[in-house]
Amino acid sequence: MTTERQDRARFLGLDDVATSVADVLLLPVPFEGTVSYGKGTAAAPAAILRASQEIELWDEELNYELNSLSYSTGEPVFPAEGDTPGTFLVRLFGRVQQLSQNLGLLVGIGGEHSVTSAIVRGLCKTKGIAFSDLTVLHFDAHADLRSEYDGWRQSHACAMRPLVDLGVKLISIGVRSAERDEFVYGEETGRVDTFFAQGLANGSEQEEKLLSVLGNLSGDVYLTIDLDSLEVHLCPGTGTPQPGGLGWWQLLRYLRTVLHENRDCRLVGCDLVETVPMPGTQVNEFVAARLLAKVLAYRFGRESAGR
Repeated sequence: MTTERQDRARFLGLDDVATSVADVLLLPVPFEGTVSYGKGTAAAPAAILRASQEIELWDEELNYELNSLSYSTGEPVFPAEGDTPGTFLVRLFGRVQQLSQNLGLLVGIGGEHSVTSAIVRGLCKTKGIAFSDLTVLHFDAHADLRSEYDGWRQSHACAMRPLVDLGVKLISIGVRSAERDEFVYGEETGRVDTFFAQGLANGSEQEEKLLSVLGNLSGDVYLTIDLDSLEVHLCPGTGTPQPGGLGWWQLLRYLRTVLHENRDCRLVGCDLVETVPMPGTQVNEFVAARLLAKVLAYRFGRESAGR
């Protein structure tokens, strides 16, 4: 572990600062305890951090310098010997509670999607955010609303279910794989709004509706991005790939609308999950790292633009 700590890459290649003064708190979560198809998400946080060192610090879209922010990269939350998915998520919940006592924006780097519920619950507990007041903005190829999968209620296929059960409002974007029961459950709660990928294609009325929803969103927002929300050529390495995903500029348009142009919502935390590094290519981890950089540029560039 000592060698790993010394050799671990820093986000964007920048020096870390103390967690108490950082603008951004990066939390690597190399966990893949319930993967059901492709494996390898445990290697993603380290690969994404390494890839981030190849990203230019100037965001050309916003004329914003990413090195104007300060970053703290936390020790990875590794599974312990004998951990079940449930016990690991309890430990992750505790770690998030500790980190979120600081003022910086918490950014989880997964790992599989099951980690999202523990991160959100830890943030809400520490920050005093009522679940009923929180909107989770969920980019994903899958609905992730199953009650259990392969015998696990904590499965990556159930990632959003516990949060909706707790009362959060969920906006799912890019979905193109779901069971009927998941869709029915979402409709019955009255708190789930799903924008299917096919309906968002080619500048449709559904896309106009989504942009309106994102532009008028208010209050506390948590952002979770499963890399498989993108079209497969942008993320050939992901646990459960699905064709027909969002394009790069399409996804950025949605993120810019809610994070940069909308001044009435507050991003309380985010995560990026389900990246799988592949031999012979860096596409997966670089796309993930670039996406994190864009999220931060939109979020913090908004404040800079308002001065």
